[in-house]
Amino acid sequence: MKHISVILIAGLIILSSCTDSRKVPDVSNINVSFIIIPFYKDLAAIPPDSVEKYLPALKEKYGSYLEAISVKVLRIGSVEDEKYPENLKAFLEYDANKDVFRKLDSLYPDINTLKPEIEQAFKYYKYYFPDKLTPDVYFHISGFNQSVVVDSAWLSVSLEKYLGENCIFYKWLEIYQYLRRQMIPQKIVPDMMKAIALTEFSYRPEKYNLLNSMVYQGKVLYFIKSTCPELPDTLLFDFTEKQLKWTKEFESDIWGYMIEQKHLFSTDRLVIQKYTGDGPFNSYLGKDSPGKIGGYFGYKIVDKFMNKNKNITLKELMEIQNGQKILSQSGYAP
Repeated sequence: MKHISVILIAGLIILSSCTDSRKVPDVSNINVSFIIIPFYKDLAAIPPDSVEKYLPALKEKYGSYLEAISVKVLRIGSVEDEKYPENLKAFLEYDANKDVFRKLDSLYPDINTLKPEIEQAFKYYKYYFPDKLTPDVYFHISGFNQSVVVDSAWLSVSLEKYLGENCIFYKWLEIYQYLRRQMIPQKIVPDMMKAIALTEFSYRPEKYNLLNSMVYQGKVLYFIKSTCPELPDTLLFDFTEKQLKWTKEFESDIWGYMIEQKHLFSTDRLVIQKYTGDGPFNSYLGKDSPGKIGGYFGYKIVDKFMNKNKNITLKELMEIQNGQKILSQSGYAP
């Protein structure tokens, strides 16, 4: 991983899966070393009226992480700013943040219960990318902003983004239902791996069009599925079971529609957004369709491509920027 990146990632497990023929590798003998650090707990333990007393120990323990989170996520300024203690005090005194801290203590009494699932995903990551560093994992709160922050040696998760789709906070914030479905504990690890993929393999298309955008999303989804092979498709694509069934049933018709309407190679940002952007449904395809349906087609293309080119590694796949090449060599024809 490279420089610090802030990843915005906008949910029940339903057992259904795409019919890919991938063989899941045995990673039982792969060792990964990382620690889980509940930064938010240390933050919550500071009495607001004693910030200046506790701040030196906080700086010593968290170092550059505290600086990065304070500036990029909490948005309370640099730890070296003379107003930092005052800003941190205001953050800790904010009633909404105090409510979040209490909710996290209730929902995640022991954050280390997440470690086995994280460790398994990191083992697959190490299998496909043996030269990559396994990051330490921090947990923070962000005021319901960023979901995951990635740096060269650590990864940090905004835990209040995963309180369950029926959490009253999300209703108060008027977060749309299709987004709240994604705000569940089961999405923590997949979103971590998504953040790594987006950071390590940024979108640099040879030409900005719908096909390249869909294939890029498909590669990211393939990366997630490779590192979280047990992840059901409803969580992979952020579809409901009904939406997934509908998409599979009309896959050929939708593909034909995109070709007929000349959308596949469109460079119109509005067209691209309608297929690849988050939303309750695709306005071209009707209210039964899911949002981000372009990612589904991108994934199917990438999966077909990898099944036909078994000599290509996951790293090599992620580095291919030509979506048309992947489509042509995939033989995808629903």
